[in-house]
Formats: sequence, structure tokens, C-alpha cells
Amino acid sequence: MKILERTRILIVGDKGSVLEFLQGRIDFFWPPDIPGKTTAVFCAWADEAIEAIKEYEPEVLLLNYAFRADEMTGKDVARWIDRNYRAPIRVAAYSERPDEDLRELFKGTECVKHFILGDRVKEFVEECTRKEKADGD
Repeated sequence: MKILERTRILIVGDKGSVLEFLQGRIDFFWPPDIPGKTTAVFCAWADEAIEAIKEYEPEVLLLNYAFRADEMTGKDVARWIDRNYRAPIRVAAYSERPDEDLRELFKGTECVKHFILGDRVKEFVEECTRKEKADGD
């Protein structure tokens, strides 16, 4: 049986209530047989999100659409990931904006492959853990 490391899951954003909600949903849907640690970090600036990514080195990232105190957006963070982050990472962008706005903003980024609107957290968790479950069998 393969011993799995704890999956590091990071949520960055500028709304405490949204961070809390997403962390609760990830923790609820994350399978108990796959070790994981979810951390939510309040970031008012895109640069703070980049620093959090450097510090926590996540394998899974939930990335906010925009930051309240910044002209930079989640797309700028995603571009930084595309250029600089060498570890395997699954990135989901999230927003309360319409799906079209979310997909349009992150168009052209390589790392953002998932979009979370409403309660699509479960689908994202299932996608993230599908490979781990297959490897663990």
C-alpha cells in the first residue's frame, strides 16, 4: 500500500466569509482516506497571494478572480504560476461573477483548468482526488 503525503490545499482571496465557506466545502468533500490540509489565506493584493503560494507550496489552489486593493487580478497570479511555479498544481478560479466573466479573465493561462461557481467545489475535489485514489489502490 502506498503511503500518501498530505495534500496541501491553499485558498487565497479577499473576502473572509468566502474563504471560510470554500475551506468548509473542501474539508467536507475531501475524502477522509486521502490526507489533506486546507489553509485559507486572506490576500488583499495579488502579490500577497503569490507570497502565500511561495510559502505554502500547494498542490491544489483555489484562486480568487480579483483582489480588492489591487489592479492586478487572479489572472496575474495565474501568469506568475505559469512562469515560476515548478511543482505540479491544480488550480481552480472562483468568483461570484458569471461563468463567462470568469472564463474570459483566465483565458490564455495554462494552470487554470477549473472554474468554481456556486457549489462546484465537489466536482473540483473529485477531479483532484481521482488520480490519488487510483494511485493508492
